[in-house]
Amino acid sequence: MEQKVIIPDVQIGARVQEVFESRNIKLSDLADRLGTVRQNVYRIFKKKDLDTGLLIKISEVLDHNFFHYYKTPETQVDHPLDRDLADSRAQLELAKKEIDYLKKIILLMEEKAKLLQAVEVR
Repeated sequence: MEQKVIIPDVQIGARVQEVFESRNIKLSDLADRLGTVRQNVYRIFKKKDLDTGLLIKISEVLDHNFFHYYKTPETQVDHPLDRDLADSRAQLELAKKEIDYLKKIILLMEEKAKLLQAVEVR
């Protein structure tokens, strides 16, 4: 069975900008350490996607692993056991509803029995 992998949609440039701003370093220093100019750093901040090599370099310069934003959360991985667990939970919920329904029927039947006894006594 093929496993379905869901990759999160990441605006990586915005993430780079957030980390950069938290580091309290000058934009010109970041540009120098990346071997580029300030204009290109501003462009990086606006990009949705970045080249892997550039993202590695940015990760090293800012001492932050930007690749973890692309990690698939375990809850989104489509494993057979996850499906079995979800099916079991759904069945359990249905069983609980059925039990509640049957309890209501029992209460109604008990009320009916009391009414019939009250009528017979008269």
